Amino acid sequence: MKGNLSGNEMRPELSLVIPAYNEEKRITTRIQNLIKYFDRALGEYELLVIADGCTDKTPDAVSEYTNNNPRVRLFVFPERLGKGGAIIEGFKLAKGDAIVIADADDSVPPEEILKLVREAEDQDVVIGSRYTRDSKLPMREPFLRYFLGRSFNALTKLMFWRLRGIADTQCGAKVVKRYVADKILGDLFITGFAIDVNLIYSAMRRGFKVKEVGITYTHIEHESKVSKALAKLVLGMFFSLIKLRLYYSRFRPVLDTKTMRKISSFLWNLTKA
Repeated sequence: MKGNLSGNEMRPELSLVIPAYNEEKRITTRIQNLIKYFDRALGEYELLVIADGCTDKTPDAVSEYTNNNPRVRLFVFPERLGKGGAIIEGFKLAKGDAIVIADADDSVPPEEILKLVREAEDQDVVIGSRYTRDSKLPMREPFLRYFLGRSFNALTKLMFWRLRGIADTQCGAKVVKRYVADKILGDLFITGFAIDVNLIYSAMRRGFKVKEVGITYTHIEHESKVSKALAKLVLGMFFSLIKLRLYYSRFRPVLDTKTMRKISSFLWNLTKA
């Protein structure tokens, strides 16, 4: 891993973590909008981009900002980590008292992220939601993606009863307090898109409170990694739920068997996107 560190060792109020895999066409606009907004809205913050095995010019695009702005930090991992793996590394590298996980597109605008941060002042974990009564969706996702997403949510609730009150585990905007991240880091092992379930459920199992807040979410289809590999991702996420269920059961040792490791490796290579 290659990374840049700011010379300022003061702990920032907030860490914004963006996992990025081949996002050269979207990441610069995202960084510009976040910097412009949070420079005015907050005192001390940092923005971490976790370049996840990129084969395009994402690191070069981000470097244009790191060279001129000490608040922007780039960490380049040459091998694929997966979205979950990138988020886990982001938790390890973030210095802030609160950690925001945000997608590389502008589907959740900066003002909505700040709303979640404010909600987290007296909460352990706050997650943005597209499916609560106060959510606003100016541009909705395609029907197939919506249907599969709702089906995944229903399956998640069946497998993990603590999540029965959560309408949207997968929205790309979450705030996790530093002390929560430190406590659950050892329980985070899902490297794919189901990391959100892993994170939320692990926090709940540890006794932390999770608040779901409706946000304004504008679906952006252009360059979407999810839409381009939807079938593969659904398979990978389903297998991730099985692994997470095994982890929190008396059958946890199964995860360490040679057979399970082979299946995990095969599906990771098949479904990574």
